[in-house]
Amino acid sequence: MEKTAVFAGTFDPFTMGHYDVALRAASVFDRLIIAVAEDTGGKRAVAGTEDRLQIVRASVADIKNVSVESFSGFLTDFVAASGSRVLVRGLRTYNDFEYEKSLFEVYRSQMDVEAVYIMTAGRYSHISGSVVRQLAALGGDLAGFVPESARAAVEKIYRKRG
Repeated sequence: MEKTAVFAGTFDPFTMGHYDVALRAASVFDRLIIAVAEDTGGKRAVAGTEDRLQIVRASVADIKNVSVESFSGFLTDFVAASGSRVLVRGLRTYNDFEYEKSLFEVYRSQMDVEAVYIMTAGRYSHISGSVVRQLAALGGDLAGFVPESARAAVEKIYRKRG
């Protein structure tokens, strides 16, 4: 039986920390679906869904058992429709754990779901979407912050407009 897991987020943008979690999760599961949220639940994504999908697909093109899809609505509905019951969540800090623990209880109240938490490698623990967005907007060097395969797209999409 194939073991499928779902790694979901806004990925605004997809960073090296996200890539690290995806690569490691893909080595544990037969299939990993990276689910890009269309509805970001009150926080406004800087980039649209199609741009974020483009960046994620370029970032993980080298990982054979990964697919990238968008979803709207409640995550557990997407997980159930995908035939999975496992969520992969990345953690950078202790604060991430506290947040994810509370969020998991909500998911669990909606569906018989399990969560697998993967600690981001230490060399990426300082990288967040907001840091990458700010670097890109100011014309900073994104090497090491986003996968090289998606760097040009991130620079184009997130650079300061005007």
